[in-house]
Amino acid sequence: MSGRRVLLHCNAGVESGMGHLMRTLTVARIARDRGWSATVFGDVDEAGADTLRRMDPGLPLVTTRGAEASIGDFADLARGVDVIHLDSYREIPDLSSLGPLISNMQDGPFGVRDADLAIDANLASERTFVDPERSRSHLAGIDAAVVRAQVLAQRDVRTTPSAVPRVLVVMGGTDPHGVTARVVAAFDRLPSEVQITVIDPRRSDEVVSAAESSRHAVEVLGFVDDLPAIARDHDLAVTAAGTSVWDFACMGLPMALVCVADNQRVGYRQVVERGLAIGLGEPPHQSLEERIGLLADLLESPESLAETAAALKRIVDGLGSWRIVTSWEQLLSTPPQVGPRTALSARPAMIDDGQKLFEWRNDPTVRLNSRSRGEIDRGSHDEWLARSLEDPDRLLLMIESDGMPVATCRWDRRSADAWEISITVAPEMRGRGVAASAVQAAESALAELPPIRLVAVVHRDNAASRRLFERAGYLPHLPADEDGFLTVARWRLS
Repeated sequence: MSGRRVLLHCNAGVESGMGHLMRTLTVARIARDRGWSATVFGDVDEAGADTLRRMDPGLPLVTTRGAEASIGDFADLARGVDVIHLDSYREIPDLSSLGPLISNMQDGPFGVRDADLAIDANLASERTFVDPERSRSHLAGIDAAVVRAQVLAQRDVRTTPSAVPRVLVVMGGTDPHGVTARVVAAFDRLPSEVQITVIDPRRSDEVVSAAESSRHAVEVLGFVDDLPAIARDHDLAVTAAGTSVWDFACMGLPMALVCVADNQRVGYRQVVERGLAIGLGEPPHQSLEERIGLLADLLESPESLAETAAALKRIVDGLGSWRIVTSWEQLLSTPPQVGPRTALSARPAMIDDGQKLFEWRNDPTVRLNSRSRGEIDRGSHDEWLARSLEDPDRLLLMIESDGMPVATCRWDRRSADAWEISITVAPEMRGRGVAASAVQAAESALAELPPIRLVAVVHRDNAASRRLFERAGYLPHLPADEDGFLTVARWRLS
């Protein structure tokens, strides 16, 4: 049990929507599962409070109802708190003087503020991350998407095929442009029969009327506690481009997206441009009905739906909340260290370095902390070195101090924007603080343009290596695998 405390700030209600609250509740649940105590604080109306009580009845809520939260409000609640986690687009005073670590969710240009940890979970946000200099550490991109436990419970559930395509229509807690009713009515354009489930917390007259007038079977539901369980039984979701997009993606539910608010535009365009969803348009939605009519081909192709579902599940692994909370824990225990520029230099390795690299590779301590622990013969090593020097996706470096080799670092490309580092310190140089400077020199030598993700894989029992990369700002990325190796990473942002 960690015994740590987090104060989570968000606003929620019928008018402002429930997306921030749902995300906050998910992060709170993961924190509490890891031994934290948590309190939610913010402008939360009765509908939002009822939602919190149903989903997590043991989670304390302190409401401010209407007024902007002041520094005094935060100060009163922050006593003894280790982390303040912010998930709001509203103005928030500078909280740096209060002491706790500040964790902040930002969505593109919305909610950007000074923080110790800044999180933008939008698809490809590593390329559009706003003001990264305002934060020490960053979680960027879809790997940081906050996915609820209810969603994860449905991720691998198999559904019974239906002869009639099933469509879920859900626009979140608010629908400022009246899109829901228009979507329901537009499905009359489809030549074949569909079954439609509409989630409308307000059960507006326009939506009910559209449902009653439809030539399809339409069921209108109010607020539901377990939307993922309902979504699981559908073939397609027509949804707003908000936080639910990544819930549906994690479940493998194909989507047609509607941008219903300005803060959704960036995310909407990213998802549609990547081909992860069909775009139904942005305000003022002049072509909405026509685009709904184009869904017929997808709904009539089970093969296309299945291919889309599999692709979506590969994109979202559901570990975003774990990454956020374990990053808090690491930053509290081992803050990143920003020291003077290293005096070490890095140069590309050469064939002439083969003897020294061979000796270092077979050192017992090096083998003990490697995935491959056996000794390697000189011939095999020379072949490996020759291949490595020719490989465009590998950068093998010698780290030197005044011309003397003291370490080697290797970068391996793992994807279009990810490079994994491996480091070996010369046996005679261990314990002299060389490793941190060697990593710094190796990072400087990697000339790839940002954004790129720097990755390291270390064994959970190798405390020295874990501390090395933690101090260098690498955050938890993947839990330990069956062999005990965990992955840490940090973004080099533009």
